Order: sequence, then structure tokens, then C-alpha cells
Amino acid sequence: MNIRKLKHISIEEASHINTLLKRLSPEAPYISHEKLEGLLEDDSFSLFAAEEMETIIGMLTLIRCHTLAKSKYWIEDVIVEPASRGKGAGRMLVRTAISHVKEQDEHATIYLTSNPSRVEARALYRSEGFKEYDTGVFMITV
Repeated sequence: MNIRKLKHISIEEASHINTLLKRLSPEAPYISHEKLEGLLEDDSFSLFAAEEMETIIGMLTLIRCHTLAKSKYWIEDVIVEPASRGKGAGRMLVRTAISHVKEQDEHATIYLTSNPSRVEARALYRSEGFKEYDTGVFMITV
């Protein structure tokens, strides 16, 4: 298994990414190859792929946000194909993202949210040092 930060994406890889997004959230919109390429050009956006035999079997999105006080990073879209789970792909993706952040800014904070129904994912995050805390997160869809 290999973890790779995507810098460019083929049409086939874009298809794999869209399949994974639908597994994560059936309501997720289709993301075109062109939009994915545009996102990969954005310095605040990183997409990591777990690959087996040159096929994407998992992914993790890392977003950087600068505030006046510090840099914050958000882990999003963590998903591994069901047939490939339990082999360490999720852990490798999370560790790679953490290492990437440390290389960029050793004093940054990494955030993520995880649905309580994703028991295995939440256990993984805890085992990698993430702490759950009450934030009173607010959201609005516009």
C-alpha cells in the first residue's frame, strides 16, 4: 500500500474519488475532473490517496486555513473502500496528513469532525492522539 499526495489527477482517478465520496456521503455531488484539478492547484488544499496496485482505495482531504493568530488545518473526507478496511490505510492516511502539517507549521492545530456512527473511524482518531472536545459547532447551508 502506498500513500500519495495527488498533484494531478487522471479521469480514472477522479472517478475513484467520486466513488469514495458517494460511499462517505450518498448526497455528495459529483466533482468533475476539471474541478478536482483546480482544487489540486490550490495551496490550501491537499488530497492524499491510499493506493493498492495503482488503484485508489482510500482518501483524505486536508485543508489549511490561516487566521490572524495561527494556522489551522482540517481533515475531511476520510474514507477507505470497504474491501480494503482493516489493513491500515486509514491510519496511514491520517499519519501522512499529520506529518505533512508538521512539515508546514509545527505549531498548527489539526481539527476534524466525525459522525458518532463511524465508530471505527473515531477509535482511529483517538488512537492517533486526537481529543474530542465540546466546541458548540454551528453551521449554515447557503
